[in-house]
Amino acid sequence: MKEKKEKPKSKNSSNSWVIFIAITTFILSLTFSFISNTVISNLSIIIGLIVLIIVIAIGIIFDLIGVAVTVGNEEDFHAQASKKIKGAKTSIKMIRNSAKVSNFCADVIGDICRST
Repeated sequence: MKEKKEKPKSKNSSNSWVIFIAITTFILSLTFSFISNTVISNLSIIIGLIVLIIVIAIGIIFDLIGVAVTVGNEEDFHAQASKKIKGAKTSIKMIRNSAKVSNFCADVIGDICRST
């Protein structure tokens, strides 16, 4: 049986991913900072607490997604995709790109939510 040779990743692909993450992180940081500093200061304690809980929940959910993609087994999702289970094809794509998905979900979104 022949093994598939992995194509070497181009330097351009790596650079575009870094630029995308940098810009996304900057925009999300500004957004969450604006929400936490400007909007919450004008709200009542109860509504501010609800917004804080939502931000914390977003961080937890994205951390869960990042860890799940990292440890996910692609073969299980192939079996689900053959049975036409909704979301299986998306899961396969996410597992194949687990480094990028984990970086974005756990590192970028999770850290931004924790620092807010």
